[in-house]
Amino acid sequence: MCQIAPVHAVGRVALALMLRRVFRWLPRGVPGRYRRRNRPCPLSQGTAPPDKATRPVCTARAASSNRTGRSRRCDSRHTRPGARSGRICDMTERSVAPRPGALLLAVLLCAGVLLSAGCAAGPTGGAAALSSSAASKSRAVPRPVAAVRDDAIRYLYPAPKADPRQNYGNLYLPRGAHAPRSLPVVVLIHGGGWKNRSSAGYMADVARALQSAGLAVWNIEYRRVGSGGGWPTTFTDVGYAVDFVPTLAESAPALDPTNVILVGHSAGGQLAAWAATRRTLPAGSPGVTWPAGGGPTVTPRAFVSMAGVLDMRTSSRLNDHVRKALGGMPDQVPQRYALANPVQRIDPLMPSVAIHGSEDSIVPAGESVDFVAAARALGAPSLLVELDGANHGTPVNVRSPYWPRIRETIVKLAREGFDALAATPPR
Repeated sequence: MCQIAPVHAVGRVALALMLRRVFRWLPRGVPGRYRRRNRPCPLSQGTAPPDKATRPVCTARAASSNRTGRSRRCDSRHTRPGARSGRICDMTERSVAPRPGALLLAVLLCAGVLLSAGCAAGPTGGAAALSSSAASKSRAVPRPVAAVRDDAIRYLYPAPKADPRQNYGNLYLPRGAHAPRSLPVVVLIHGGGWKNRSSAGYMADVARALQSAGLAVWNIEYRRVGSGGGWPTTFTDVGYAVDFVPTLAESAPALDPTNVILVGHSAGGQLAAWAATRRTLPAGSPGVTWPAGGGPTVTPRAFVSMAGVLDMRTSSRLNDHVRKALGGMPDQVPQRYALANPVQRIDPLMPSVAIHGSEDSIVPAGESVDFVAAARALGAPSLLVELDGANHGTPVNVRSPYWPRIRETIVKLAREGFDALAATPPR
């Protein structure tokens, strides 16, 4: 049984706004009175061009015409050369009696607002509505910023002094319906030498290929050298983006925040290794936002480095990318290398996969070979996937003949785990 209750504040505001809009439609005044006058048109400015003595008649309605019934017709005539515009406004004001249909609409809208605002399905209806509103505020479900394409939605992730142009990620969900917490999540981390010359856009094809294979993909952007990044902002941004996955699951319940795989290319491979092993960072280190004895919000099941910089000391001698990212050479800022260099920060409990082309001239394949050997020496599960004849960009080229093997490696790791992958790696 519907019970009519007093209209609360929100209902009163909605009612006032509706009535205001409705009564704007109703012409005002006394029917049958007309007033005609001629005066210079307020729309005209300047002088008439000497070669255009006559201009077409223009018709315009003032903003107030909806309320007063006033129409304005401007007839452009120039009476003499050099004179001000001779536009004459033929303004006819006509007052019309209110229309019965509009009045009836106003009455119906009022009744509808009263019923919807005051009608509750029982004595607890209002309390339920209030508790639902409070719950929605406390859960803070993230709102998408924009649709990147029909297959991705952009979200901003929180970070100190965040830049919305850079602190975001694109979420790719497989098509169709999925049970809650059924989708493994791949966090994609692009490379580019930690510099702002590259962006997450070049990983979009990889994201779509993994999406079509049935994985959810969170393709993240972060601040880089040249756009507010460097040590430690670039690194901590990646940590904040990874830790945002459980919040994403609030708006996409099919995501499984306990089954997260980090996949990075080039410099992104180093960032994936750093983010995956954050739990072993010393207290007070950049990126440690949890209390003593705790850990990051998300600890991935494994990470994948594709042509990744896994020995930053070696790469610092090849070009200036590492030096600019960390702010110096190994002998200048040794503590930063100790915190960021993957081969110096191996977590014995973190599985890893290193994919590398034998013909990589940007990051030597030996970095992946040495990393896997060092990880295994410490008892960490690690797998090396060598791509014979491949170069630095091959692992992210979804049209290369190597891609099916790379895709199956990532999919099997995400769905079945490291042990199953190591037992029967794709060939």
